[in-house]
Amino acid sequence: MLLRKKIVFGFVSLLLLMALFSGHQNAFADPLGSTQWLGDNLDKAKLVYVGFVSADDMKNYEGKHIADSAYLPMGDLMAAMSNNGVPDKAKFEALMGKLGISRNDTHVVLYGTPAANPFISGAYWLMKYFGHKYVTILNGSLDKWEKEGRKISSGPVKITPAPYAAGEGDKSMMANADYILANLKNPKVVVVDTRAEDEFTGEKDIPYIKGKGHIPGAVNLNFYPTNRGEGGVYQSAADLKAAYEAAGVTPDKEVITYCEGGPRAADTYIVLKEVLRYPDVKIYIGSWMEWGNNEKYPVEK
Repeated sequence: MLLRKKIVFGFVSLLLLMALFSGHQNAFADPLGSTQWLGDNLDKAKLVYVGFVSADDMKNYEGKHIADSAYLPMGDLMAAMSNNGVPDKAKFEALMGKLGISRNDTHVVLYGTPAANPFISGAYWLMKYFGHKYVTILNGSLDKWEKEGRKISSGPVKITPAPYAAGEGDKSMMANADYILANLKNPKVVVVDTRAEDEFTGEKDIPYIKGKGHIPGAVNLNFYPTNRGEGGVYQSAADLKAAYEAAGVTPDKEVITYCEGGPRAADTYIVLKEVLRYPDVKIYIGSWMEWGNNEKYPVEK
C-alpha cells in the first residue's frame, strides 16, 4: 500500500513538473511571440524598440511605442554586428548596458515598425550569437499591436544603464568570405541571397559597392516576401518549408545566408534555424558589402 502511494505521488509530482516546464516554455515563446502572448507577459519581459533607416525614427519611437520600451538605434546595432565582418563583443556589451540590460537571462522582446524591419532580426541574431538566453521577436510588431487596439505609450523612456557581460560568441553561427569561396562548388552547401531581385542581378546601382550581382551559385530568396505575409507577420512553418525546399534549400545541406550587411540574412537565419529547425545554418556577416568590394571574390550576374 505504501509502495503504491509512493508511485502515485511520484507520478503526480512528475505531472506537476511537466506542467511547470510547459508553462516556462510558453512564457518565453522563443523565437516568435504573438501580440496576445506579449499582452499576457508584459511584466516578464524587457521591451526593446529597434530603430529603422530613417532620420525621424527616434521621433517615431517617442511618439508611439509599447510602455517602458528601450530604444535601440539601428546605427549602434550595425556597429556591434559587424567590425570588419565579425561581431564586436565590447560594442555589444556597451549596447546592452545602454538598454538597461544587465543579465543574459533577462527576457528581451524585440519589436519596431515597419513590422518587417530586418534590423529586429539582426538584433535577435546578435544577442543569440553572444549567448543571451531568452530573446523573442514580436510577430507583427508594433503595427499589429496597434491595429488590435492594444495600449500605446508616448514620450521618452528613462533607462538606467547597467553593466553587461557577454559570452565569447558562437562561431558556428557565421561563415566568412574565404569559407564561402572554398565551398562554391560544394553540393552540400547552399548560399542564399536574401536581397531584392534587382540587387541580386546587379541592376540596382549601389554606389558604395563596386561589384554588381551576386555570389556565384547563390539562390535568390528575398527575405520579404519569402519569410513574411500580410502585415509583415511571418509565414506559417508549412509555407516557409515549401518555399525553401522548392528552391533547393533543404535541411540536409549547410545553408549560408547573406544580404548587404547582415540584417536581412538574419531574418532568413531565424526562419531556417529557429522556426524550421534546420541543423546547420550560418550568416555571412560581411555579406555583399565585403564580397562586392573585393576583387578577390568572383561575381555572377
